[in-house]
Amino acid sequence: MVLPESLRLEALVEAGIALASESHLDTLLSRIAELARRVVQAAYGAVGVIGPSGDLARFVYAGIDQDTARQIGELPTGVGVLGVVLEQAHPLRLKEISDHPRSSGFPAHHPVMHSFLGAPIVVRGRVFGRLYLSEKEGGAEFSEADERVAMMLAAQAGVAIENVSLYEQVQERGMELGRRLAQLASFDVVARMLLTESASAGDVLDFAAEQARFLTGGTRATLMMLDDTTGELIIRHAVGGEGAGDLVGVRLKPDTSKSHSVVRRREAELVPHLSQDPEINESVLHLLGDPLDGAFAPLLVRDRPIGALAVYGSSEGRPFTSDDLSVLQILANQAAIAIENDRLTFLLRNLAVLEERERISKELHDGVIQSIYSVGLSLQGSLSLMGTQPERGARRIEEAIAELDNVVRDVRNYIFELRPQLVEDRGLEGAILVLVRELEVNTTAHATVELSPRATEALGRQEQGHVIQVVREILSNIARHAQPSVVSVRVEDRDGFLALLIDDDGLGFDPSSVARGQGLSNMEARVAALGGSLEILPREGGGTRHSLRVPLELGT
Repeated sequence: MVLPESLRLEALVEAGIALASESHLDTLLSRIAELARRVVQAAYGAVGVIGPSGDLARFVYAGIDQDTARQIGELPTGVGVLGVVLEQAHPLRLKEISDHPRSSGFPAHHPVMHSFLGAPIVVRGRVFGRLYLSEKEGGAEFSEADERVAMMLAAQAGVAIENVSLYEQVQERGMELGRRLAQLASFDVVARMLLTESASAGDVLDFAAEQARFLTGGTRATLMMLDDTTGELIIRHAVGGEGAGDLVGVRLKPDTSKSHSVVRRREAELVPHLSQDPEINESVLHLLGDPLDGAFAPLLVRDRPIGALAVYGSSEGRPFTSDDLSVLQILANQAAIAIENDRLTFLLRNLAVLEERERISKELHDGVIQSIYSVGLSLQGSLSLMGTQPERGARRIEEAIAELDNVVRDVRNYIFELRPQLVEDRGLEGAILVLVRELEVNTTAHATVELSPRATEALGRQEQGHVIQVVREILSNIARHAQPSVVSVRVEDRDGFLALLIDDDGLGFDPSSVARGQGLSNMEARVAALGGSLEILPREGGGTRHSLRVPLELGT
């Protein structure tokens, strides 16, 4: 039975509407094959889509039930008569398929087919595929009218296929954009965690491992650290799936895993088939659940490897890609930054502790120890006075006890403020006068003092503390080693500098040849902190001159 022309036109309109409403390619191809078969009145219909190489990439049929299709087996690849249609951009009608010179027969269980009609699916000069129809109802040959209808259907199908292809491209690009935005968001979160004091290195590494798994579509991820002593890789973080925690702490011996190789080569790597890679550690692969594929990236700090980040078992029906590897390497770099920041922070804290201990040691040496030594000298003098001048000796002992009380206060002050009590109580000018008086009491020397109030008051509290400790150290050294008869201390303002001169007429010494102790080193460190200079020179006529210059703008 041949359909009237009006019914055919109606069917074509219906076909156009149906094709325009479909957005899934495989469903669309099935509808094209079924509509063409019904409109042209053929027993069988099919649509073949051409791939990039020109062969059939898709082949969707209508009119053959699933059981028959299963018995036939593999779908056509585009040889024989189908190949003729693929090679030509015009329709082909045959009364008997087997009579064509390119006919290659049918596979077992394939329905018997005689008549054949093929039409190209072309849009704007681009060939999408072919429309195939076979077995005209009633055993007749396909007519020219059937060919025209098939060409019209093929044209409609071409537009529909192009629309669906564009729709799928838009969806794919939208999904890709979503993935890119998710990646950027993850990178941003990791970067923010690196800059946030509240986020520990462990938190950053956990998040990096989880994001590596999520962004690459992996089922599991591990982050390993390199033990520089043993060369082992130690799994520190593992995410994804049950039993991931069992992997934490696993130690991989040197050169026994793919991660070792990646670390040694300092290059990220994709492994499509883990079980076939000779560098894979089989025991770890079993612990991971025997995933199919993996991706590995080294953790590098200034080209020095410190570990590896790996993902395993791609999901979502796609293997790991080069883009996934780039994402993995970026996260590995951020993880390396977190680890290095944690290491440097630890070293800085230790350095700060050492510097603080050194400062406290210097303060105690320059203040407390010198004060105790001064008290010791005073008590020695008291012993000689107890037989001949007991009252004077008793006063000296009382003064020593009072000085020891000051030492106790100094120690407490160093603990809480690390500033000498002498300066705190009396200021720089008064503190110098006290130290000079102690020198006179503990030696036979006569001391003179000339102080400029403007110079002593122009320094800040911290700078005053440094200056008084320098004065204490100098006067203590004079008392212990110089055996002077006269000592003079002069402080004045010279051209914006505090100038401190301490002269003695004692034995003198050469600073370049004398054994350096902590006292001299401490003085030099304090002078450097003041931004000043200290000269120790021999005096004409004997003795030593200590000359200290400190810029007064320090205290302004």
